[in-house]
Amino acid sequence: MNARPTLQFKMRLAGHLGKTLAEIDQMDSREFSRWLAFSRWFSPLADSWTQTGMLASAMLAPYCPRGKVPSASDFIPIEDKAPKHPNQIREVLEQMKRDLEG
Repeated sequence: MNARPTLQFKMRLAGHLGKTLAEIDQMDSREFSRWLAFSRWFSPLADSWTQTGMLASAMLAPYCPRGKVPSASDFIPIEDKAPKHPNQIREVLEQMKRDLEG
């Protein structure tokens, strides 16, 4: 997915507009280009993970030692890497389960 930034934008635009990818695909290239330009130069489409991470970081800041405040990215569970092999995904999910069970 990281190799296809247009698809990433298309998916975020679909979520922003409350449409499916098929509906976005029906959009003509001129309108799509305008959305892309608007998002790049004026107002990026909202990224709920980053917004939530920023809020969590700000809320925890008063309770953290100086210099130890978590960053917004610490709260984003999605890695910015290529998809992993199914066995690796299973291992990560099992580790998350163990972490949650304490």
